[in-house]
Amino acid sequence: MDRELQDYYENHFSLFQTKGWEEFQKDIEETVSNIDLLTLKDARELHIAQGQLQILNRLLNWQDTMTNAYDIILQEDTNV
Repeated sequence: MDRELQDYYENHFSLFQTKGWEEFQKDIEETVSNIDLLTLKDARELHIAQGQLQILNRLLNWQDTMTNAYDIILQEDTNV
């Protein structure tokens, strides 16, 4: 892994360890729980809510995604 990519992951891992990241994740979880699909009026509102949920879920899973990608890179570097 080159230094630039290593720095990229290390910067993210540092972010994930902050209190701000933890609070941000809690805020996102609360927002997700407040989206009530049963109260939507029409298909347009449903599509908007689906888009919101997709983005919010991506943010909720970002830490795991970064960790998994980093682990794969390390494993590939080890196998070379």
